[in-house]
Amino acid sequence: MENEIYDIDEGETGIEPEDTDSEELITSPFAPGSIRISTSILSIGQLLKRIKNKEIKLDPEFQREFVWKDGAQSRLIESMLIRFPLPAFYMDATNDDEWLVIDGLQRLSTVERFVLRNDLKLRDLEYLGEELNGKTHNNLLRSLQRRIDETQVTVYKIDKGTPPEVRYSLFKRINTGGLPLSPQEIRHALHPGKANSFLAELAGSEEFKRATNNSIRDKRMTDREMVLRFLAFSITPYTEYRTNLVVFLNEHTDKLNKMSQEELEHWKNRFLRAMKVAHYIFGQWAFRKIYSRKGQYSHVSKPLFEAWAVNIDKLTDNEIEVLVKKGEQVIDEFIKIMKKRYFDNAISVATGTPSRVKTRFEYIENLIREVLA
Repeated sequence: MENEIYDIDEGETGIEPEDTDSEELITSPFAPGSIRISTSILSIGQLLKRIKNKEIKLDPEFQREFVWKDGAQSRLIESMLIRFPLPAFYMDATNDDEWLVIDGLQRLSTVERFVLRNDLKLRDLEYLGEELNGKTHNNLLRSLQRRIDETQVTVYKIDKGTPPEVRYSLFKRINTGGLPLSPQEIRHALHPGKANSFLAELAGSEEFKRATNNSIRDKRMTDREMVLRFLAFSITPYTEYRTNLVVFLNEHTDKLNKMSQEELEHWKNRFLRAMKVAHYIFGQWAFRKIYSRKGQYSHVSKPLFEAWAVNIDKLTDNEIEVLVKKGEQVIDEFIKIMKKRYFDNAISVATGTPSRVKTRFEYIENLIREVLA
């Protein structure tokens, strides 16, 4: 199977879409009073002052790429100059020293570019084109500069004291415009710390890339979520999984943030070892659905990734040596269980529910034990 070459559409991410059934994030009661959202009327000048002092994070790694063209940016500036009201901004202000932009990033980035960096030349204006096309902020009359500075906007802030699961849910519900953030991008934003760079390091490792056949081209941090899922189910056995995937992964991001460098190094070595073994056994078919040896080459499956990687990680060096030698048998047995409806459902539908997690882990665990017997 390793000698067969398949091409993947460059427009694809390389990762199979997943139905986790985890939309309902809040699974236990909470006091409605714990939702702390305040409303402020601030000027663009006040927001720019925060940006200048790095008290609003405009370029977080989790945010989607800036996509507005110069014409669209120019017309936003024009809206302020002709006193059109701007839509409200939403911020996570649980850390008052560094607000995170939930909704309004492109608008704030435009104003920052025009006023602070002074490298946007106005163009394609609808009302003020004859007068202002081609001008930068520094070329404007002081009265127009002041008009931008004094433009008032509504800012909704998630304040300190809001529970983590509620913050996540609010972040997800509010961030609906443009290209909404992925669960891992939200997690990255709400749980800053060493975990984020650690996940990025492992997702960028040669071992991970080789095991996934260099096929993952998703820019939405799904590769980091896959690493996190391995770590989460390795730290906490699937038999103790009682919640939903979003909460589970959020909790384990916090656990990683609290680990020492030695502990992180330990988990790094275990992850890289599992990736090497998966590649030895499956080659380019690792973590993919296989229904026959001549079947269609599929995308990487996140549920299969966690089930295989975590079960491989639990093996001794001697067991791994035997499993690699019996690689062809492993593949044959895997094809058999892929044809079982309960297993196929466990990696395809409602994959975040405890029963489906338990099913896929047990199937893979039993397969490995039978091959080793």
